[in-house]
Amino acid sequence: MTEAHRQAGRVAKAAAILKALAPQSGSYLSETDFFRGDWREAFWGANYARLKAIKNRYDPEGFFFVHHGVGSEDWSSDGFTPVRS
Repeated sequence: MTEAHRQAGRVAKAAAILKALAPQSGSYLSETDFFRGDWREAFWGANYARLKAIKNRYDPEGFFFVHHGVGSEDWSSDGFTPVRS
């Protein structure tokens, strides 16, 4: 994990240069920084709350899980353990 965080820091530093050049350039969920903190805004934007409500309605048990996907904050990062309150 230490090495993963170190490498993620290097990627973030390099990506910061690109983000400065094109701050609203978009993102791609399957090739994101695993440790990205602003994933809800980056991937889903203003639609997140509505999508989360839909996800809760149609997948209340969280069967469909993907890291940084809608509702993934309710699960451990490996998708095996619910962390909901």
